[in-house]
Amino acid sequence: MSRVDASRGHARRNRQRVLAGASAVALMVWAGAAAAQDTSTVGEVVVTGSYIQRPVKDTPNPVSVLGSDELQKQSVLTSDYLFKNLPMANGARSTPDNTNAPYQLGMANINLRGLGVASTLTLVNGRRQVVSPVPLDDGSSFVDINTIPLIMVDRVEILQNGGSGLYGSDAVAGVANFVMRKRFEGLELRAQYQSTFKDSQEDINLGVVGGLSGDNWDFVAGIEGLYRTPLAQNDRPFAAHKIRSALGFPGAFRPLTAALPTIDPNCARLGGIPTPFVPNTNLGLCGSDLSEAFKLISPEQRILGYATAEYRPSDNHTLYAELGIAHNEAKLFSSPSYSNLTFPVIPANNPGNLVANGGFGVPVVFYGRPLMYINYPANEQRRRSDMVRAVAGARGESFIDGWRYDASYTFAQQLYSPTNIRDTLEDRFNAALNGVGGPNNNQFFNPFGSSITNPALANDPRVIDDFTADSWRKYKGRMHSVEGVLTGDLFDLPAGKVAAAVGAQFRHESLDFASDRDQQTGNFIFLFSGPDFEISQKVWAVFGELAVPIAENLDLQLQARYDHYSRVGGNFSPQAALRWEPLDSLVIRASAGTSFRAPSLSQISSISTINNAVVDPFNPSLIPFFTQILTVPGSELEPETAKNFGLGAIWNPHSQLSFTLDYWRYDYEDLIVKESFQAIVSANPNDPRITRAGGDPRGLIQQVRVSFVNQNSVVADGIDFSATANQEYELGRLDLTLRGTYLNKYETTIAGRKQDISGKRNFENFARSLPKLRLSAIGSFAAGPHTFTTTVNYISAYEENFTAPGNAFEGYEYDALATLDLQYQLSLDAWDADIAVGVINATDQYPHSSVISSDLQGFDRFVYDPRGRLGYVRVSKRF
Repeated sequence: MSRVDASRGHARRNRQRVLAGASAVALMVWAGAAAAQDTSTVGEVVVTGSYIQRPVKDTPNPVSVLGSDELQKQSVLTSDYLFKNLPMANGARSTPDNTNAPYQLGMANINLRGLGVASTLTLVNGRRQVVSPVPLDDGSSFVDINTIPLIMVDRVEILQNGGSGLYGSDAVAGVANFVMRKRFEGLELRAQYQSTFKDSQEDINLGVVGGLSGDNWDFVAGIEGLYRTPLAQNDRPFAAHKIRSALGFPGAFRPLTAALPTIDPNCARLGGIPTPFVPNTNLGLCGSDLSEAFKLISPEQRILGYATAEYRPSDNHTLYAELGIAHNEAKLFSSPSYSNLTFPVIPANNPGNLVANGGFGVPVVFYGRPLMYINYPANEQRRRSDMVRAVAGARGESFIDGWRYDASYTFAQQLYSPTNIRDTLEDRFNAALNGVGGPNNNQFFNPFGSSITNPALANDPRVIDDFTADSWRKYKGRMHSVEGVLTGDLFDLPAGKVAAAVGAQFRHESLDFASDRDQQTGNFIFLFSGPDFEISQKVWAVFGELAVPIAENLDLQLQARYDHYSRVGGNFSPQAALRWEPLDSLVIRASAGTSFRAPSLSQISSISTINNAVVDPFNPSLIPFFTQILTVPGSELEPETAKNFGLGAIWNPHSQLSFTLDYWRYDYEDLIVKESFQAIVSANPNDPRITRAGGDPRGLIQQVRVSFVNQNSVVADGIDFSATANQEYELGRLDLTLRGTYLNKYETTIAGRKQDISGKRNFENFARSLPKLRLSAIGSFAAGPHTFTTTVNYISAYEENFTAPGNAFEGYEYDALATLDLQYQLSLDAWDADIAVGVINATDQYPHSSVISSDLQGFDRFVYDPRGRLGYVRVSKRF
């Protein structure tokens, strides 16, 4: 790092410390003022984590509640950015990754504690939602929260410890429950326009919610739409020109008797990047900068809707129903063709290979890609997602005196269709190299640079059309769920009644996949999908819960659940929690239990390919070349299991002031992870899972085969803390919320030895970026019709630990980053409307540039937002 860069970094760190310090000072000053008066009460909210209803302050488990008002103060109007700044959420991708996760475009997920998106259970109104039929790039299945319209969300409840004792699989790190609006009268319209200050990436969000109520019924329905424009890869300096491949156009060529390929003499002239293996020679590869087409933010269009209805035929019974729909279309732009990892042989009589035309005059091996922007347009891939969810149920007084029932049926389905994925047909491309290509099987394709520089050697577009084809895939995930719960009191103890809940659940989950024949048979030079399949499983579960008042100020909660999966067997998950209130202002809580996650249907059935850059110690290159990473199903996978512990306190020194502090720990075993392709190559370049050109043990890599394995364990612990306060002044009301998570340890086995990888980037292992400290502070001051809101988000510095050959950056530190958001809202009571204007990331903090050459996005998507400063205006109107 230069002295100038170091100076700038020091100044940036000072600004970030000032922002973080200012939020902490504001909290302490305001807390002191709040302690002087008592003018408000805390409302009660029934929370996730128990079937026995109780207010937040009485739960023995840590639960955070994000209300719709708080989300609007932070300008969170789409689900993909909902958890971006939540401190306890670590490692969820809120922006697309067109290279590592091309089949999840338009989707978003939650990752509590950095334990994986599959380890956070996502519920809607307390019930399961179908998981995305497309697994994440690491093989994890998740609920796509981009199918949930936030205009219909009343609040989001987050259980911050294991919840398998009630909810079963996936609730290892915790539970996120989206509670939808159930009662609303009137009509509300909302519109927001948001744009980056630089390069005009825009989001337009429109929503409407309406509700009607009668004496014995309620109906609420909402719909929202999103129109999002793209942000190009080259529009941001930290990402510009980072997507490069050493196998480009016009390529390099190796005579069969030669040891090294020769770079096409027109490489640099045609925009290629000469990459010699031997300095000051033309022996090497011709790379290409692919960044021109790729997007940091992809264009999207969403339409989301949700409706809830209740009908009370009597005072003792309620019938309810829900219906959700979601439609999303997105585009993924990529280079015109993939690298040809079959490394075909070009015959001596190919026009471009004739000596008279600058060729070799002998058969040569081709190292490159058939098409680039200079001779073909970018590939405009399409993604479409459709979801439907329907719930029908009844609740009320049961046949057992004093007990209540709740029984429901849920159906949910999500379809995902990637189409227009262009690839090169191997048989037709080889035919064209040998003069029997084109529509009439009588034409050559010239892969040399002379096809551009010499009009007489130009390629007929019909030949290119003959060896290119658009592939498609269809994914369908479906879930049927029937469940019933009984709640009531069992008997009296001296300290109160013993409450109980018992229930049962049956689920049928299925996953279907289909693709075109060329993908199935491997006739494309890159894409491969394997055969079509349909797979399903059945899950039976019983569960129970007890709330036992041991003493007047001491309560015990016991939960237990048994799940049986038709494919992997059964699992028993007990949980116990204590709540002790030694003082009216102080609550001590503790919990211990077990949780688990069953292998997903994707991990035991699907085959997928992604296109990624691999650093190969046998073939060092300044530009790693794209390689096929083939993921095959795992065999004999076992469920993941975890033990979770928690100890915490709630202190309310004043009715307007509250503090929480919670220690948490997870002992997570038998983690199902996708093997790291880079770790395989780095550990043993001749690993049998690596396929090299021509079977040469030191040849270029064509493919790395990875799978899912129960390979690891994690011991993670840390501290959550929060403070909330409010104070009435003569001029108005001040509200402040501070949330933070400190990750103390994340210990796992890497490269055969146990390591604490907290505070590390973790680019080449199964974990994701794990900054030690994350903070979010929100301050809001309301004076009459005016409301001013300031939000500070802070992420601590973390270190690079990438150790692949050619990257000597282990220990490099990515500086801490703090962002400042500002909002002003004007309430126009006469029109029953609100107008808000604001700036997100007001100081225009950009992500730190990645130092890893094979990090094709140029920054850490699991931590940072690439957009920079944004401005927005929002209008709401009620009728």
